[in-house]
Amino acid sequence: MAWTNRLGAGFWALTRYDDIARAVRDTATFSSGLGPPRLGPVPSPPIEVDRPEHTAYRRVLQPFFSPEHIRRLEPRVRDLAVSMLDPLIASGSADFAEAFSYPFPARVLSLLLGLPGDDWAMLKDLAEEFFKAGEERDNDPGRRDRANEALLDYGRQLIAERRRMDLDPREDLVTGLLHAEMNGRPLSEEAVVGVMRLLLSAGHNSTTSSLGICALHLARDPGLQDELRRRPERLPAAIEEFLRHETPVMTTPRALAKDVEVGGRMMRAGEQVMLVWASANRDEEHFAEPDRCVIDRAPNDHMVFGRGIHRCLGQPVALMEIRVALEELLSRTSRVEVAGEVKRTNWERYGVTALPLSFS
Repeated sequence: MAWTNRLGAGFWALTRYDDIARAVRDTATFSSGLGPPRLGPVPSPPIEVDRPEHTAYRRVLQPFFSPEHIRRLEPRVRDLAVSMLDPLIASGSADFAEAFSYPFPARVLSLLLGLPGDDWAMLKDLAEEFFKAGEERDNDPGRRDRANEALLDYGRQLIAERRRMDLDPREDLVTGLLHAEMNGRPLSEEAVVGVMRLLLSAGHNSTTSSLGICALHLARDPGLQDELRRRPERLPAAIEEFLRHETPVMTTPRALAKDVEVGGRMMRAGEQVMLVWASANRDEEHFAEPDRCVIDRAPNDHMVFGRGIHRCLGQPVALMEIRVALEELLSRTSRVEVAGEVKRTNWERYGVTALPLSFS
């Protein structure tokens, strides 16, 4: 662990697997609900609230990420993947990031939320603008605030529209939130806006990074491509290992509700802590040869999607859409290769911004 003065008032970075595992279990000390909201005037549940509120929000949202819901969504996701991949493969080459790994997850989110028309493109642009304008990147708080407010406004408009439509709350996520109760009272408008604001960026950005990471791994390894074409049942485990090896969501924050000692260092109440998942996933005390990508690694108890009560709610959807996209890419090609300069993102979302590929 270490202290840094970067980013605002500074923070502690927990980097060891065991320290992070301890922190996520001790939610009374390592709080997700303290400190100012990161995405708007109110917290974005469930990621920015603690128990018991967190439990109530997860109970409302969980059915929309259940195995049954995802099974029903998968054929539509596959049709979308095929419609986007076929023109790229027919052309022989493309920037996979620009043409597929950036738009595809946003379009899947649009299917999940039932968004109209081409709204996904505007939402993707706004989410990327919010990310790029942040500290350690363009550092333009005014631009970041404008993008954030536009995403909040979209959420408010979507909520108003769904109130008028009054869809089945068991089938429509937004309507489900509008019908949900906490402590016997409906969720406030601000709370529903907070959930929607989270989904409108986190619902696709990390999957964009994950998909680029996985496609790059495959494009650099023809032998692995051939193996996964022969044995596609190995693809889910390979995806999880690709993401352990290059973790897309590098960190998430906590705030200390009380003093605590970790690794011989005393951390004080009110201080910020970053849980560095990317470091935990390369911890040599936990993973044998952590810097090697081993697709049949077992066990592979990585922290790609977090750990504990705040484990990523969208993990099943993300893994499904990545698997479907790569299944279709591999089944439609005999070789995928890197065909130009690859550009990467860094801190705090690791991914691929340019990925020129050739297809044969």
